[in-house]
Amino acid sequence: MRYVIMIQIVSVITLILLGASAMFAWLQNRSFQESLELDNTSLSRLYQNG
Repeated sequence: MRYVIMIQIVSVITLILLGASAMFAWLQNRSFQESLELDNTSLSRLYQNG
């Protein structure tokens, strides 16, 4: 009976850590793509004005 509780605790902690790491990776990837889009638009404005 104790092993079942330990397995549940370990699996819940593992799922929480996996979810947090996936959300962190998504946030990092999203901000990186947004900064690339901003860089591309600013570069294209420079070439259009110049």
